[in-house]
Amino acid sequence: MSKYHDKWYTRLFSDPRIVEDLMRSFVHEDFVRDLDFSTLKKLNTKFIPVSDKYRHADVVYEITSRGGSAYIYLFLEFQSTVDRFMALRMARYVFEFYQEIQQLKKDKYLNPPFPILIYNGDDKWTPPNSFRELLYPSTIPRKYLPNFRYFKIAVNEIPRRELVKIRNAVSAVFYVENSTPADIAENRKELASLLRSVFKQESIRILQAIVDRIHQTQKITRKTSTIKSIEDLMEVSSMWETAVKKHEKEFFEKGIEKGIINAKKEDALKLIAKGMDNVFIHEITGLSIKEIQVLRRKKR
Repeated sequence: MSKYHDKWYTRLFSDPRIVEDLMRSFVHEDFVRDLDFSTLKKLNTKFIPVSDKYRHADVVYEITSRGGSAYIYLFLEFQSTVDRFMALRMARYVFEFYQEIQQLKKDKYLNPPFPILIYNGDDKWTPPNSFRELLYPSTIPRKYLPNFRYFKIAVNEIPRRELVKIRNAVSAVFYVENSTPADIAENRKELASLLRSVFKQESIRILQAIVDRIHQTQKITRKTSTIKSIEDLMEVSSMWETAVKKHEKEFFEKGIEKGIINAKKEDALKLIAKGMDNVFIHEITGLSIKEIQVLRRKKR
């Protein structure tokens, strides 16, 4: 993965909420149900000794488990090209990390790891997920052979229809990564609908990052009508945050419910002025169609 894209993924997955979305929606293993995501903590891996040739894993998290282990380490690695020896690379990241942890903490046991590879390249991912599969056949008993396995998430193997159903920030990112400019142009309403769901769940920063990713990876200029509906959504998001801040005093002095209603009505009036239809305004603000119609009449 290029340095730019690598940094973009690293920044995005430095948000614990994004990592929780990833684990819950794309890691279909029983142990995920036992994880306490309120304890999710990103670790500083800069203390790991790195040579000019090698580096540590892109992102490492620590999380407690209700299923027995005090902690589990989540190793996230982002890859855009096929590397047959990925299992060897990731094993080195993990074991170098443990070597340093053991020297620092002097504990008798080590917390278990769960290494995740997120692959967003165009080619099919064909390398083995297990280090043992990289070894020549041998008569040495398997119990003496080193083994290491990572969990693979290949974005280009996930149908876009499935991503639309998931409706969270990670599925939106994967939807963009799994689309050509022509796909986005053809399905812009579907993508805008997916991003509306992200807006309701996440901060404006996350939504902005995803829209920026669309511009950068798809080479779509900001003036094109292809993503006009997405840009409208970004502006709506910004207006909503402004409206909430404006009515913050009311939340405390006149009651939370009244403050929220006033903020929604002000936001709806701005959307009406921009020419948005009633259904779109309803989905964004939560006001009923009847309430929106009343606001339209008052604005005339």
